[in-house]
Amino acid sequence: MIILAILLMPLISALAVYLLKKDAFSRIVPVFAGAVNAVLCGLLAYMPETLHLTGTLSLKVDRNGFLILAITDMLFLLTSLHLYSWQKEDAKKSTGHQGMKYSSFAALLLLFFFTMTLTALVQDFGMLWVAVEATTLASAPLINFHRGKGSLEAMWKYLLICSIGIGVALFGTMLLAASLNDPHAGLGFTQVKMLAKSNCDIIWFKLGFVLCFAGYALKMGLAPFHTWLPDAHSEAPAPVSALLSGSLLNCALLAILRLLDTVPPELSGFAAGNLKFLGFFSLAVAAFFIIHQKDFKRMLAYSSVEHMGLIILFMAYGIANAGMVHVMTHSLTKMALFLVAGNILLSYGTRSVDQVRGLFDRLPRNGALWIFGLLLICGTPPSPLFFTEISLVWRAGYFEGAVILLLLLIIFCGMAARMLKMTAPAGEKPALDRETDKLAKVPFGAMTLITLLGIFIGAAWIINGVQK
Repeated sequence: MIILAILLMPLISALAVYLLKKDAFSRIVPVFAGAVNAVLCGLLAYMPETLHLTGTLSLKVDRNGFLILAITDMLFLLTSLHLYSWQKEDAKKSTGHQGMKYSSFAALLLLFFFTMTLTALVQDFGMLWVAVEATTLASAPLINFHRGKGSLEAMWKYLLICSIGIGVALFGTMLLAASLNDPHAGLGFTQVKMLAKSNCDIIWFKLGFVLCFAGYALKMGLAPFHTWLPDAHSEAPAPVSALLSGSLLNCALLAILRLLDTVPPELSGFAAGNLKFLGFFSLAVAAFFIIHQKDFKRMLAYSSVEHMGLIILFMAYGIANAGMVHVMTHSLTKMALFLVAGNILLSYGTRSVDQVRGLFDRLPRNGALWIFGLLLICGTPPSPLFFTEISLVWRAGYFEGAVILLLLLIIFCGMAARMLKMTAPAGEKPALDRETDKLAKVPFGAMTLITLLGIFIGAAWIINGVQK
């Protein structure tokens, strides 16, 4: 019943918001739905259950699925709280905003929430493909909230490229099914894992793995399949960018983790090689584009490419626990940074780094969070990313670890140069924008949680080192 309630809450809320078409109601309902699902997710941790849809299809939460579900619930709740105030300020600053009706936007946002929740709960490769494709269809219209030329182009680019990738994943799923040599076998994760290790055609499984991995890697934003991500993240309204980067990419990551869990021993080296290649390539691409970036929201988008590459490297080197800490920290930090970026955009009316000056004078709270967020996302203590990235460098060895450190240093310098430039004094001191600066509450709360987590991990690290 808990799983059914978790799925029905966003669906019923979306229908209610769409039918009533009242802005005040549309701002409250997402907060309520997010809070209820967060409570239900906590109950599911103590009372795990399975929801049987048919004889072969079921929904349940396992370790990885629960982590993605918990992150999704937390980010949706925080983003909805931010949206409550952001929508009014956005409508005011847009001077007669002619974009999407907010009731339609809120309904699509709740539907997007439902699809991400479904992705975390499915236990079948066929249903997984359906859920991931549904996230694309539900989230694409959200990018075009303001209905500008750039956002319309970004929406179609996102929709077309991701649909191609998901189509490739569908073909790969068919090949995985064909490789199992059992016409009666289903596509449940457990069954595929068992048959892959005992009764599968290695050649067909290998080809199916490559296609599935490529398709889901595209949705995850790994280079060179990342081309949709900078446009979608930069053109979408800030709360949508926060969910795209903090939650949606995790759904594609979960699909890859499901796939890796079924790989037979004969292909483990091949799978690890693919992960390493895309991981290092994503880091290199992110480093190159960040140091040349003039749009601060696109800069954050390329930072997501960087961290998706790092997360894949955690899986390649077999340190999944550190990788999951990295996933959670990146999600919260990037959500907070996108929300702050949205506040800056609201106040200055531009995404250009060169046109934003005197950030501490105009938006003092957001300016402080902007710089602190830079330190957190780049792995500066007390960020938990410091400890996870050190673990990765240590496991990678001298040469590969040195390459990771070099690329991370380039990314840090590139981001710092642009973000600090935005805080430089302007020729004429800008007026304080009190109303927009008040929108810093949710990012502040998220960064506080991250800092406390980093202090806890650091203390545990020191204690373990002393004991050893």
